[in-house]
Amino acid sequence: MKYFFIILTEFMILVDSGVKDFKILPNLPLGEYRVNVIAIHHCSTTQKYNFQYNFFLFKTSRTTVQLRGNISCINRAFDDSLLLRGSMAIKDKIGGWQNNAYVYQSPMAYSGLKKLFGAEFAVFLNSFGVNDTKQNSIPPGIYTTKGYDISNYPSNTNLPKQIFYGTYKMNINYTEKSGSLVGCYIFVIEIKRPWEIE
Repeated sequence: MKYFFIILTEFMILVDSGVKDFKILPNLPLGEYRVNVIAIHHCSTTQKYNFQYNFFLFKTSRTTVQLRGNISCINRAFDDSLLLRGSMAIKDKIGGWQNNAYVYQSPMAYSGLKKLFGAEFAVFLNSFGVNDTKQNSIPPGIYTTKGYDISNYPSNTNLPKQIFYGTYKMNINYTEKSGSLVGCYIFVIEIKRPWEIE
């Protein structure tokens, strides 16, 4: 009986000492998230595509990362005549990649990206000095950014608001209607809980 009073007393102290400040941070496998980009690289270092992505990451603070570099559209406009395919492979417990955990395909690459990134698409294009046009096309050329903040994903986009936590390898491909690959790049990202810092 005396243990009951001790437990009851501890419970009353806990309730009285700031339950309002007590936050429960669940450890569920799925939920709202933030994106931590680990690496960006080319799909192939030997093959030259019509669309070349020369990106690197620049950390401006502990929680802010910028995408810097350039996009080269060589001899071809980026428009809706291309096909877009994005696939995400998840890293399993023994270090291998399980392909096609998430897949996104669009028969119109420009419109598909615009729909997927929502209001953030115009911000992304403006950081490269490109205006979001009604023609749904980016003309050939080299577009350079001095910094595009990627720390806020997925806010301001149409990306899923909940996803399974883990490390993903995201492969983005652009192909002609004939099937020939014209652009490809890979992001390695961590999907983390919003309160996880490192």
